[in-house]
Amino acid sequence: MPEEKKSRWQRFKRFLKRNMTPLWAKRFSYQVISFLVSIAMVFGVASYAFNKTYEETELKFVDDFTITVHTGAFGTPDNSLEFIEKVIKSDADMLEVDVRQRPDGTVVMGHDIITTNSAGVELEKAFELIKDTDIKVNLDIKDINSLIKLRELVVKYGLKERVFMTGIEPYQTDAIKDKCPDIPYYINYSPSRFKIFSESYQQKLLDLLKKTGAIGINCNHRYSSKPLSNMLHYNGYKLSVWTVDKKYNMKRVLLNQPDNITTNEYDLLNEIIDNWGK
Repeated sequence: MPEEKKSRWQRFKRFLKRNMTPLWAKRFSYQVISFLVSIAMVFGVASYAFNKTYEETELKFVDDFTITVHTGAFGTPDNSLEFIEKVIKSDADMLEVDVRQRPDGTVVMGHDIITTNSAGVELEKAFELIKDTDIKVNLDIKDINSLIKLRELVVKYGLKERVFMTGIEPYQTDAIKDKCPDIPYYINYSPSRFKIFSESYQQKLLDLLKKTGAIGINCNHRYSSKPLSNMLHYNGYKLSVWTVDKKYNMKRVLLNQPDNITTNEYDLLNEIIDNWGK
């Protein structure tokens, strides 16, 4: 009978069993551990160097810089009244809520598709809590069908000067201009950190912003850069960056001088700002 074909892993284990003496095993284990320790040291030194370099650069902010507390921060459920109350009790300036609409037209806070008339917390209840505070609101639009009634709520609670919208794709901006013409909004976009050095690429972004009527670009922190920020600010536009939760990324993004940073780790971000360079 022909011998059953063995996998590479099975053949490797058989080789070790036949050839690995106690002394050889000890030396091999030592080499593996030494290699892993060396890798950890390299990453540790590199991380320290990067962080040190960042903090040696002066930290500057644009006028009206804001930090948006991402919905569900402070250990609360996403898009909940508990989250709203927690932010109000903090020293935060701005919070984020996801905006959707129930089948019956009620505007609610919710990230996922709303399929019943009982799902989601009514946005009006959140605005009721916010109206007598100085808290600003980053409205992350998940359903453009909610726009007409959303604007009605914003006007009703006197929040027009305290809100802006994100989550808007470029193809949705005609609906935004039609239904919420007096509420500022960013467009979602993922700019190239390499092409941004090209004048033609910069002009492409500027043409898009002019066409869409947006106040600026809202992008994941991976796509933010100082050249992008400089170009936008020079031409009268803004940069909003999401969702920045790790220390290293916070330092990099802060040096890009965005207009808004959205984070789940509000306290950590403020700690970095307060202790910058110390």
